[in-house]
Amino acid sequence: MTFDYVSENLRLEIDKDAPIGRLFINRPDKLNAITMAMRQEIVRFFDMIEEDERIHVIVLRGAAAGRGFSAGGDIPQFLEVPPRQLANLAYSMSAPERCTKPVIAVIDGHCYGGGLELACSCDFRIATPAGRFAFPEVTLGALPGSGGTQRAVRLMGVGRARALVQTGRPITAEQAERWGLVTWLYQPDELDKEVDALAHHLAKLSPLASAFAKQVVSHAPDTSLAGGFQMEGKAMTVLCGMEDFQEGVAAWKEKRPARFTGR
Repeated sequence: MTFDYVSENLRLEIDKDAPIGRLFINRPDKLNAITMAMRQEIVRFFDMIEEDERIHVIVLRGAAAGRGFSAGGDIPQFLEVPPRQLANLAYSMSAPERCTKPVIAVIDGHCYGGGLELACSCDFRIATPAGRFAFPEVTLGALPGSGGTQRAVRLMGVGRARALVQTGRPITAEQAERWGLVTWLYQPDELDKEVDALAHHLAKLSPLASAFAKQVVSHAPDTSLAGGFQMEGKAMTVLCGMEDFQEGVAAWKEKRPARFTGR
């Protein structure tokens, strides 16, 4: 890997042999709890990722083994935040979703509060049985205020979202997978292999098709079925006129791997 971007609590590395960026939440002494300053760093890092042509896929995880993905927000700081900022907390945790490139969250251990909200904004959540998932904010007299209530409903449905948001109780990785919160569940000795296999697979796809597919799926819950068909149809029309689609068809005919260029 090459070392590219770093801040006090985030680190981004780019694979030498593949267009894969690996973003680490690096605050292990505080269980990777996310400060207000880190929220701005997350936005800045994803802006840089968006512009970096060397990166086609992002893998997001906690930096230190055994310290989990993130324990959530740095709770005492919420007492110091002005109301206008509190009302817009979802913006920073939505950075993975706004990014046009696929983002894989890797969860081995706790994934609570703001950390879970960040993970829910990613395209895929891969976990081990050690994963634990919770929105504990209600036990503090608050609620998940960084997009958690809305994404929980979209991922799991109202009933299961209530079980997490309104009780504050944690659930296991197995239950999270059954409920649709976790995309895939793997044993610890399989985790890195499966994460890398997915990242490399995504990295070989057309960047254009990948970006359009992400946007269409992300916006589907917010539009009518008829509107969704229009959005899907327009995306398909654009993609079929691009060089990548011509290459994909040619590769399919010639029974060879496609060589996409993003054009």
